Amino acid sequence: MSMSDTGERNNKKPHKNESVPTASFADVVGGPGEQVGSYKLLGVLGEGGFAVVYLAEHQGPVKRRVALKVIKPGMDTKQVIARFEAERQALALLEHPNIAQVFDAGMTKTGRPYFVMEHVKGLSLTQHCDQEKLGIEERLKLFLQVCEAVQHAHQKAIIHRDLKPSNILVAIEGNNAVPKIIDFGVAKAISQPLTERTLYTEQGQFVGTPEYMSPEQAHTTAQDIDTRSDVYSLGVVLYELLIGALPFDPKELRKGGVDHIRQIICETEPRTPSTRLTTLGEEATKIAQRRRTEVSSLAKRLHKELEWIP
Repeated sequence: MSMSDTGERNNKKPHKNESVPTASFADVVGGPGEQVGSYKLLGVLGEGGFAVVYLAEHQGPVKRRVALKVIKPGMDTKQVIARFEAERQALALLEHPNIAQVFDAGMTKTGRPYFVMEHVKGLSLTQHCDQEKLGIEERLKLFLQVCEAVQHAHQKAIIHRDLKPSNILVAIEGNNAVPKIIDFGVAKAISQPLTERTLYTEQGQFVGTPEYMSPEQAHTTAQDIDTRSDVYSLGVVLYELLIGALPFDPKELRKGGVDHIRQIICETEPRTPSTRLTTLGEEATKIAQRRRTEVSSLAKRLHKELEWIP
């Protein structure tokens, strides 16, 4: 399982999703070949502020490659361990073909908790669709699978809170492309507290990704967000799948601080997809080509089939 853009993923070559070298490897649990429980470490998939994710191989009768996530040295505070355990619990509650599975959990020799997940090898949802030059119908078929997975999580009373393309990887299983949701690191249980935490870090920064964040999640008093916040994020993902751009320009959104981000998300009405497409200049032509269509046809279809919905 690769990590998110909010600091838990190193994905310079996402089409491989293979291990990459990092200086922190030996500092955390040892070098390649080190044993953690019944798993042999092969390399690093990604790392963030509090944890590292390794590519590992199970040493049991059935050898399989997995992703092993472990807390970094010095980061094993009560709050971090609670968040870490919350992610493991969230994943353990979910069993769906479009959600990365959790297999195992334990403690390292030095007493740091870890858990083992399905290693999803593939591109992000948007990267896969663009590389394969999928048309609108094909993109929607993949997106619907993601929606079904999110619905499953909601039925289990779990809100993801950080849905975005880089947290939806597309694995190739046989001849089928299968999207899988990853990174439940900021997931929240609706019916029971997984951990005591807010939407903000101690430094006052968002936990989540502003470009995909709902207004209620961005609000300073957002303590009781519900499943609708994930639905909003899914809408942003769909928006990007359709026109290759986000409702709010990331550079404009992030040029200020938290208050600036919050103001845009909460107070600015995003452009409709067809209108946003007209602001992309020459890039719009490339976007349309990646969808096997023309700009005018794409804009017309968006306006006719999508934007009439109240």
